Amino acid sequence: MKKSLLYLFAVICTMVFFTACGDDDSSSSGNWQDLSKTYEGKSVNLVMGEVAIPVDGKSVVIAASSAEKVSVTLNNIIPENKSVAIDAALKEADGTYTFTGESTVGDCVVSVNGTVKEGVASVVYTRKVTSSIVGNWSLKADAGAVYANIVTGNAQIDGMVGIVAPTVSGLIWKKVSAVNVNLPEDGIFDVSWRPIGASEDKGIGEITKMASIQYCVVDGKFMLAIDKNYVTLVTTLLGDKLKAYGISVEDIMALLVDLGGYYGLPLSMNQNGNEVAFYADKDLIVSVATLAAPILQQAITDQDIKAIVEMALQLLPNAKTLELGLNFTK
Repeated sequence: MKKSLLYLFAVICTMVFFTACGDDDSSSSGNWQDLSKTYEGKSVNLVMGEVAIPVDGKSVVIAASSAEKVSVTLNNIIPENKSVAIDAALKEADGTYTFTGESTVGDCVVSVNGTVKEGVASVVYTRKVTSSIVGNWSLKADAGAVYANIVTGNAQIDGMVGIVAPTVSGLIWKKVSAVNVNLPEDGIFDVSWRPIGASEDKGIGEITKMASIQYCVVDGKFMLAIDKNYVTLVTTLLGDKLKAYGISVEDIMALLVDLGGYYGLPLSMNQNGNEVAFYADKDLIVSVATLAAPILQQAITDQDIKAIVEMALQLLPNAKTLELGLNFTK
């Protein structure tokens, strides 16, 4: 069933991309001056590394200053910045113009290698993340897996907070023998885990690569960046199911940060050398808990557990400090 859903998602994503792409009827006289314009819709093709990227909502602006130099501006294409300008070298051969260049945006080096032919810009670009967050991170063993910093102001409850991290950590390690978050230089997010007793890992790498789910660091926040085209597609497909639980698409969108061509799911992080904690802060936890409440109320049948959950939902908004996440090491 999971593979069938994966294949269906792949077909849908491919349709989104090819619907946005196509031939352009415009033509140029063959002069370098004709390159200077905005390429969008049918007049642009985008590839990140080897992955085709939907072009809706994105554009490439080319400004040629000579037959050898050109400025290439990527709009809504790079998660770190809505607009990235790159100075590139320009060459021409048999009516095809080729441009190459790179620019640094925060902790990311963006490179472009593209062509313009018959009015269509084909842009291959890469992101090289240079942040210290790059690497393969493994979930801390035993009781150290869970990061919890909770202060409710209620003495009785705060006295029990100390058991939250080891208890939840124990529950995790009863299900898996390893959890890894891979943050490679190319910016594609991946996570894998090995169920207890299994000989191979499971993961979401196929989906994250196919849908170009990236990661970046913006204003000190770790962001999972998802292309707006895919977010719109998924929320449209799930709209009726969400409504059945009393959840609106607007409620979900409120959890995300607008990154131009992407929506970012923000997580706080606390890195110290080869150790890092990724965690949700109070605002995110309360928002997610509020959204999940209707689902939990229907899913939980045990009245004692339901009472505990309802009490927690009432206490969360009033907590003085509320941070919950996972601890990893390289």
